[in-house]
Amino acid sequence: MGINLSIPIEPMGAVRMTQRGKFTSRSALKYLGYKDFIKLHVKNGAKGTFFTDGPIEVTITFHMPIPASWSKKRRAAAAGIYHIKKPDADNLVKGVFDSLNGIIWKDDNQVAKVTATKLYGKTPKIEVFIRELE
Repeated sequence: MGINLSIPIEPMGAVRMTQRGKFTSRSALKYLGYKDFIKLHVKNGAKGTFFTDGPIEVTITFHMPIPASWSKKRRAAAAGIYHIKKPDADNLVKGVFDSLNGIIWKDDNQVAKVTATKLYGKTPKIEVFIRELE
């Protein structure tokens, strides 16, 4: 048993939030809004699903936007192809995990197994599958 979440937002990598207690850039504020959107979306969709303790497996697929500068032919063929540019997968995962703390699980230290995939997609979104490990 597990839960599937589909979050309709363009994936964003984690950024350095503060330096000596002050926000370092506008990207830090944008990142806070990104995490808040994920929290709100998941709260509305998860409806009380909560993993209180025990190990969890998380599978995340990040559907990244296809660059507008690509030709029509290349854009049409891009959906489903691996995305190997920035942001790094670990930074993408960090933002999602921080957003799910206290909503889906107690803390992200419960995650014992994680699989992250970055693909180009026609519609930017994040798909998350979470299940308890035996």
